[in-house]
Amino acid sequence: AGLQSRTTPSVTQSIANGASANVSITTPKGYALYKIQTSHAAWVTVYTDTTARTQDASRSESTDPLPGSGVIAEVITSDGATQLITPGTIGWNNDGTPSTNAYVKVVNKSGNTADVVVTLHFVAVEA
Repeated sequence: AGLQSRTTPSVTQSIANGASANVSITTPKGYALYKIQTSHAAWVTVYTDTTARTQDASRSESTDPLPGSGVIAEVITSDGATQLITPGTIGWNNDGTPSTNAYVKVVNKSGNTADVVVTLHFVAVEA
C-alpha cells in the first residue's frame, strides 16, 4: 500500500583476516539494491540462494562471476566504506519457497580479526 521507504538491515560477524563467513541478512523476497556498506575492508558478495553461494565459493576475487550464476552484487572495499550499486540492481530470494533471506559471503580484508558489519541499503519491491 503506497511507496516503500529505504531500509538498511545489517549483520555483524567476527572474521579472521583473509577468512570468509557465510551470513544472511533479512530482506524482502525482492528488493532494489542501492548500496553495500562495510565497517572494515572486505569483499562482500550477495547471492540469490545458498546453492549459488556454495558454487561460487572457490572463485577468486579477481574473477568476474558468470552471468546467471546467482550473484546479485559484489563489492570490494579498501576500508570501511559505502559502495554505490549503480545502476541499482534487483535482488531476490531464489529458495524453492521464497524467504526473506539475502545470502551473503563476507571476506575480511582489514589486516586483523574484526567484527565486520555489512549493511544493505534497499527498497522492497516484493513483500
